[in-house]
Amino acid sequence: MNVFIAARVAALLGISLPSATGAGPGADASMRGAAPTEAAEVPRHRKAPVDLVWMVGPPSDAAPKGPAPDNTAALRKRGVALFKRNCASCHGTWGDGRGPAAATLTVPTPDFTKGIFKLRSTPSGTLPTPADLYVTISRGMHGTEMFPWARFSEDERWALVYRIMSFSPRFRSEEPGKPFGMPAETPPVTEALVAKGQSLYARHRCGACHGPEGGADGPAAALYQQTGTERPVRIRDFKKGQFLRGERMEDIFLTLQTGLDGTPMGPYDVLSVPELWALAAYVKSLVQQRPLIEAPAWGDRAPR
Repeated sequence: MNVFIAARVAALLGISLPSATGAGPGADASMRGAAPTEAAEVPRHRKAPVDLVWMVGPPSDAAPKGPAPDNTAALRKRGVALFKRNCASCHGTWGDGRGPAAATLTVPTPDFTKGIFKLRSTPSGTLPTPADLYVTISRGMHGTEMFPWARFSEDERWALVYRIMSFSPRFRSEEPGKPFGMPAETPPVTEALVAKGQSLYARHRCGACHGPEGGADGPAAALYQQTGTERPVRIRDFKKGQFLRGERMEDIFLTLQTGLDGTPMGPYDVLSVPELWALAAYVKSLVQQRPLIEAPAWGDRAPR
């Protein structure tokens, strides 16, 4: 089975892919018994090209079905174990983004100790809500090696949420921001709405980074550096449809509203709600539909 199909089936069915050595279930095996300083084997699906592995949008909202459970000692202990086994190879044992696999990733691993998160429902500069972190764990981050963790139970995902929150002192001294409420209805995408969005795209110089046609080839694209890291920001190529939050209009709208903290992508808080919808419609219109191709077998080089 090719890389793309294997990875997506695994994510949707809640199973793990084989590790590069063939011993153990992928990411789980990579950290079993490893001390914090040991170099864990990078699971093979983490080595595969992102464009082949994570081409389709994330699953639905994956919001928690009920309120967050109490942050008990037992749940925190469970989160420590889950994080070490499944997350530390990329994110680091202490959440600083310096796991043994971090250098192999296409997109820089965030440093949780700083308390800066790209995907939130809250204003720029504020902490995400626990539910925001839960949704990110559930849905993954489209266009990166961060897959949806659909195989975890709700309690396990909440345990990971509390583990992530434990890394930054911000969560002990600040309250999360107040979430933006999504508008009740998403407007239909019309030619007029897309044209209005195109005008806003030009007026607000989105093309300086994303390019005049959304191809991530704007003149400023190579100049930015990820806040707090030495690795360049990966400007989103809208043509590929690989939006971190997802490709739905609602996903793009919320990203425009909140910005992506830790990157040059700030919030478009000067725009009205109708203008945000128009810009979201135009950005979505730039996505090019590509035919499915047969991805390389395990270990083969991807076509360039």
